Amino acid sequence: MRIVLMQALMLLLIHTSKSNPLPKPGAEPLSSFQIASLSTLGKVWGFLKYYHPNVAKGQYNWDSVLIVKIPSFIAAGNSKGVDNIVSNWLNELGPVNNCPTCDNDTTNKVFWNLDTSWMETSGFSPGVITQLKYIQHNRHQGNNYYYTYSPGPVTKITNEKSYSSDEYQFPSAPYRLLTLFRYWNIVNYFSPYKYLTTKKWPAVLNEFIPLFYNAADTLQYQVCIVKMIGSLNDGHSAITWSPTLANFFGKYNRTAFHCSILEGKAVVTTIFNEALCKEQGIALNDIIISVDGETIEERIKKYSPYIHNASNEAAAVESLSFEYLFAGNDSLCSIVKLTATQPQKHIIKRYEKYPPMTEPVIKAWKIIEGNIGYVNMGDLWPKDVQTMMDSLTNTKGIIFDVRNYPRNAWIITAVRLACNKFQMCRMTCADNNYPGVFKYLPVQFWGNDNTRCYKGKVVILVNAYSKSHAEYSIMGLQAATKTITIGSTSAGADGNITEWVTLPGGFRTRFSGLGIYYPDGAVAQRTGVKIDIVCKPTIKGILAGKDELIDTAVRTINNGQ
Repeated sequence: MRIVLMQALMLLLIHTSKSNPLPKPGAEPLSSFQIASLSTLGKVWGFLKYYHPNVAKGQYNWDSVLIVKIPSFIAAGNSKGVDNIVSNWLNELGPVNNCPTCDNDTTNKVFWNLDTSWMETSGFSPGVITQLKYIQHNRHQGNNYYYTYSPGPVTKITNEKSYSSDEYQFPSAPYRLLTLFRYWNIVNYFSPYKYLTTKKWPAVLNEFIPLFYNAADTLQYQVCIVKMIGSLNDGHSAITWSPTLANFFGKYNRTAFHCSILEGKAVVTTIFNEALCKEQGIALNDIIISVDGETIEERIKKYSPYIHNASNEAAAVESLSFEYLFAGNDSLCSIVKLTATQPQKHIIKRYEKYPPMTEPVIKAWKIIEGNIGYVNMGDLWPKDVQTMMDSLTNTKGIIFDVRNYPRNAWIITAVRLACNKFQMCRMTCADNNYPGVFKYLPVQFWGNDNTRCYKGKVVILVNAYSKSHAEYSIMGLQAATKTITIGSTSAGADGNITEWVTLPGGFRTRFSGLGIYYPDGAVAQRTGVKIDIVCKPTIKGILAGKDELIDTAVRTINNGQ
């Protein structure tokens, strides 16, 4: 009965807040104290959502509770006012029973990803701090209304309202803050790599509160969402575009080829559709110096603030080349190519979706000059690994090219390379009985004593295109045998991806769900995989028709390093 009465009171308060709306955004900017007060609200609201037994069971319309609380936190006036609001709020939720099954022992757990320092630094009275700490140590256990495990095991976020009707494409200020607070808390408690962000996660919350609150129109609000997601610095992040965002960035953003950025120029490194490229005058290794009248450097500067799915700078440039480099709202695009004589202007086509891809006629492996094996891991299927290894067993060395997305052939390959059993990584997953804490999964070993192990040199090639499963594959090959890794910073996005997370306005996003670490504890997220020899392609090399990474790999094998 008490819960029913509380929900009725919430509905009354929501109606009252609509008749007494918040000040219009922009008319009176939030003060520094109001920003701090709303930051406290966001943290308390998220904490109670996942920790308080009554809330975690889904007994409240927790979104509506937030909408009701926002005006009072803005009007609080001082720390004592905020403290009184929080104290009354905690009392409204009722007593929390002692939890005999709550495991508060942090031994062998990744506890440092959980940050509850705000409890002591938000100006709360000793009584409120004690209440919050008590809830933390006697938190909800078992099935939670707002999250569960999905296969992987990664956390699956559940029962989040999408608010997908047109009015929520640019909702009122309280619902804009709901978008921020929902995402910020999901990341805060369930991202294994939150602690690696360039800006500390609490600072991200403070930075975006006035941006979301003061957003003046649909575009400003939705761009805030893009930038908010980008603040996680996670290459597995993604967002579903709205028509507003598509028109802003350019709804035609796909081409029949892909470019990588080298020395401020765009070099055609992949042909997706040979017929279309030939028709449009595009060939492998073409160098493009401008798009729609803007130099490549200008395009990079223009779109860099909106990169939302990159863990590091190298990956951000690679992502930009996929998403924005050729984007526009016209299906025709004007480019200028660099040639041996003078720049040439071309008109190419761009598409809303990638055109059908030409099936390449490529053998996944071969023996190149000097009795050196070459394997393209992006074309190697697991069923072909044994044949590949048998055919390359007597070579001087093998070059494994992982500047691509492999087909899950690393396990069989690594086991054939290895002479002994090996551990390739350590993994962490969310402890769903202690939100924000991660626990180590059981250590897994691969391979056995192997008299057929490979005796030659092993070289691995990597770059910013080496992402996620590619990086995991590289770590596996590195662990299996002595290797030399050559190339440039990989994408730094390792670990399974969460299922889609729903945000107001019908937006969906996701991020890395597992923590992946080298056996020595080193992390590949953001920094990329371990590299022994740094090597980057150059325009000079491209014009000469060389693959400088392969050339370096051949020299390394021949020199016996």
